[in-house]
Amino acid sequence: MTDSAEEDDYMSEEFLTACVKDVRPGLVFKQSTKRQFQIEEQHRSANEKMRKLNKPVRVLEAEKREEGLSTAISSQNKGFAMLQKMGYNPGKGLGKTEEGRVEPVAVEIKTTRAGLGREAAVKDILQRKMTMLQNRISSQNSSTSVTEFRNRKKDEAVQKLILVDLRKSQRMCQVLDEEKNILEPAELWFWPQVVKDPEESDQEDKDVEEKEEEQLLPGEQLELITAYLRQVHWYCTWCATKFNDDQDLTSSCPGATRDEH
Repeated sequence: MTDSAEEDDYMSEEFLTACVKDVRPGLVFKQSTKRQFQIEEQHRSANEKMRKLNKPVRVLEAEKREEGLSTAISSQNKGFAMLQKMGYNPGKGLGKTEEGRVEPVAVEIKTTRAGLGREAAVKDILQRKMTMLQNRISSQNSSTSVTEFRNRKKDEAVQKLILVDLRKSQRMCQVLDEEKNILEPAELWFWPQVVKDPEESDQEDKDVEEKEEEQLLPGEQLELITAYLRQVHWYCTWCATKFNDDQDLTSSCPGATRDEH
């Protein structure tokens, strides 16, 4: 009898309150606990309302932009009134034969600080890369070109300088790209490669990197990355200077190679 009297009554309010951690309205037994639950619920509701009202500027700008783009121009707009005076009818194409554009030109929002010329520069780099690869294929049929290629490979001193300049250019390319919020390089090897543990690295990644390195020689890589740095960032590796604009680069930098410096 003594042992049973000392045991906790599992039907008592104290026992149930200690066991129940999920304090829902139907499980609240004390008025103070119920009041605390109501206060916490009010705080959560108030915080949710404040989050909806106090949205970040970026979100507000996106909502206003979408609202403006989804709404047709009203007849009270001055530009729309000028179009109507020149014979424009809503819903019909532009021009005398009404075969022109019906909808306005779509707006493309830039998400990075990259300049407008970067896209053209990347296309130019890709075209020059394809030209180099085509010249490589065509040179294999010429014994003279193969001999010149072998002589270039033997010149180890020149190759070392090229590799040094290439590594410098890769590091600066990553720094300058990241300053403009560019998250991925235009070419995989434009940024320094991250050294991985051989046991953790994937074999497919190794094959891709080896294939990429076999396609272009270090000298060809240096030529392409130099062109990218000069066109996109107005930067010269050998001057170690970021110029103000293209005109400043052209007038102040001796050239785009080490020999010209």
